[in-house]
Amino acid sequence: MPLISLCMIVRDEAEVLGRCLQSVADLVDEIIIADTGSVDETKAIAAQFEAKIYDFPWCDDFSAARNFTVQQAVGDYWMWLDADDVIEGENRARLKQILQNPDADLVYLPYVLSFDSAGKPDLISKRERIFRRSKGYRFEGAVHEAVVPHGVIRMGDAAVFHRKEKAGDPDRNLRIYQQKRLKGERFSPREQYYYGRELIDHGADTAALSVLEHFLQEGKGWEPDCIGACLLCAKVYEKRNQVEQALQSLLRALSYGVPTPEICCEIGACFMKQEQWKTAAFWYQTALREGAHPFEGFRNQACCDYIPAMQLCVCYDRMGDISAAAAYNALAGSVRPQDRAVEQNRQYFASKGIMTEAK
Repeated sequence: MPLISLCMIVRDEAEVLGRCLQSVADLVDEIIIADTGSVDETKAIAAQFEAKIYDFPWCDDFSAARNFTVQQAVGDYWMWLDADDVIEGENRARLKQILQNPDADLVYLPYVLSFDSAGKPDLISKRERIFRRSKGYRFEGAVHEAVVPHGVIRMGDAAVFHRKEKAGDPDRNLRIYQQKRLKGERFSPREQYYYGRELIDHGADTAALSVLEHFLQEGKGWEPDCIGACLLCAKVYEKRNQVEQALQSLLRALSYGVPTPEICCEIGACFMKQEQWKTAAFWYQTALREGAHPFEGFRNQACCDYIPAMQLCVCYDRMGDISAAAAYNALAGSVRPQDRAVEQNRQYFASKGIMTEAK
């Protein structure tokens, strides 16, 4: 059975570090902690789990900090977690099984980044998580760091839950990118994409459009990032009431690959605004279909089930097929049984003599 090193970078994580390590400590052989300047009890908590603790002066570069921890690892494989990550329930057993026999050079795991009002996973991605040390994997990028995948790759089923308890510095990532720009450092395609995202999050829409357009024109980005850039641009255009430009940006995403459920839902919304119910229904049905398939990049779960089902309910009601509309409302109810809009729709259909229950 291979030896496993857990590699982490932390700073002032006393509120959550114990929870994280408690969920995974018995599954790994060593814990390596790079502390970037904690002034709370973070180090003391790490010491309770017999972690090897190193001081690492923060230098506005997440890859540098993560790669430092990797250099200290002695296991056959290493994996990473953030302090506010946790392995829960059946995922512990799944992770234990994977770590006993990774059967690959690199293992991706689902990463649940946020949850809906009912506590169900809402925003999900897949991240490179477990690595064969002898392959020499290293993180790249000062922010939103990642490892370039190569070798034998496996998709695992043990989900990591990101349960953030406190707000971080909302300006940190943008500040790091702007410092890189001031220094004249060249941005990789991935950095261009995430810089554009940060600009949008900070309301700098015009600058974001310029960055994202340059990213797309260079044609060197990862397919899911290119699709994501088209979606971001479309949302900026929609906010500006530039409906045609928004639709063209969404359709541009189709040139990069199979449309994601998020793209399908946005295209469907464009046609709903024009009361083109049949065309809108096509795109929402496509969202439902694609939402059931494996994916790369980020996935908004609501765009895979609840949103298209509710919008199809509206589309079919407008097209006069009330039975189909009721069936799609029932589908939405199977995803969110306590949803108020679903219950209001049930009452509407009941008034027309159609009784439905959540499937």
